[in-house]
Amino acid sequence: MIVKEIDENTFDEFANNHMLKNFYQTKQYGKLMTHSDFRVTYIGGYTDGELVAASLILYKTIGPSMKYGYAPRGFLLDYYNEELLKLFTKKVKDYFFKKAFAFIKINPEITYSKIDFETQSKIINTKNSNLIEELKSLGYDKLKDNLYFESLLPKYTPVIYLPTYNINDLDNVLLDKVEEAQTSGLSLITGDISDIDTFYNFVEYKESKPKAYYKLFYEIFSEDDMAELLFVELNYDTYGKYLQQQYLIESEKNEQINKEFHDNPDNLELYNKKMKSDQLIQKLSSKIAESNLKVQGNATKEILGGAFIVKHQGRITILISGHNKEFDIFDTKSFLYYKIIEKYKKEGFLFIDLYGITADYSDSNPYKELNKFKLQYKPNVYEYIGEFDLIVNKPFHQILWSTNKIQKEFYRPAIKK
Repeated sequence: MIVKEIDENTFDEFANNHMLKNFYQTKQYGKLMTHSDFRVTYIGGYTDGELVAASLILYKTIGPSMKYGYAPRGFLLDYYNEELLKLFTKKVKDYFFKKAFAFIKINPEITYSKIDFETQSKIINTKNSNLIEELKSLGYDKLKDNLYFESLLPKYTPVIYLPTYNINDLDNVLLDKVEEAQTSGLSLITGDISDIDTFYNFVEYKESKPKAYYKLFYEIFSEDDMAELLFVELNYDTYGKYLQQQYLIESEKNEQINKEFHDNPDNLELYNKKMKSDQLIQKLSSKIAESNLKVQGNATKEILGGAFIVKHQGRITILISGHNKEFDIFDTKSFLYYKIIEKYKKEGFLFIDLYGITADYSDSNPYKELNKFKLQYKPNVYEYIGEFDLIVNKPFHQILWSTNKIQKEFYRPAIKK
């Protein structure tokens, strides 16, 4: 086997036809990352003139004349072909040793287990469990498994297989929320590059990626129809009519509750119903006033939330989403995800990747609500085999570790504050 640098088009043709294809291993992602503090190269492994393995490698200098590489979502090769895996690993180590690399990080999208959150159990893929041991024997250092989001990419991923997915099988509470939101004036619309500012307003953790990152991401990926911005839009005319209707309905209920409470002033249950109804009427009245002010200011529509979508080879990834939390009269985010699933199922896509949850079943899980939100769509949840560092130059790696450079480079807090 020969491992050598290849051009991006040769790589992309191979990558897009590989069983482990993913948008991180594309020339588009390579173009995006050339604008970061990484440099990018593409390598291929040839046997008898045939390209049998390849990878996009991001790399940077981390110490004096020392580099590290990162193959996001791992090398593209047949990991079950022991001879190929062994040979490609050796040739990659030899190739990057000459280029002063200390290690190359990989996190393959290979399933270790399928998780059942209802029974708090997992079904382990024995074949892939054995693969972990095989990788270790070949010099891949298995890193500590994360419980939350300490790794570079999600280890636990909820995925929906669209061809057999029946969206009407979802919980009635969720379906009622979606129907109410649609009746009240919400709809899903498509944005473009001019809407990046609007989208970024909804991004909760702005310290993770600047607005320029998402703009560049969209520009590069949309050239090949691989990115989409989707928004939840509120129509104020429909919304105003909905609020008025809800106000009249609740006012009638409130009047009846007040009559019953007048006759039974010591009834605690009636008192609680009265307080709840009074609060809802006050909230609806406030929302009607806010809506009227918007209309008086010539506003007809408003964006309440959005999502950045990556499209690649039949697979949709909801990379990041957000919404206006002050608009709490309906569940904008649930409506957004429902409509995204509905849209891409109709368009004939195969998978929707909801992009990351945690494996903590406890009530103390700081990401409990995130899990609950994504699991309500009844996805299959897969645990990948994790992160590995292929040690290329052991002395270099030891120096970087002993001087704390690796720890500083890759430290990610378990919980975002």
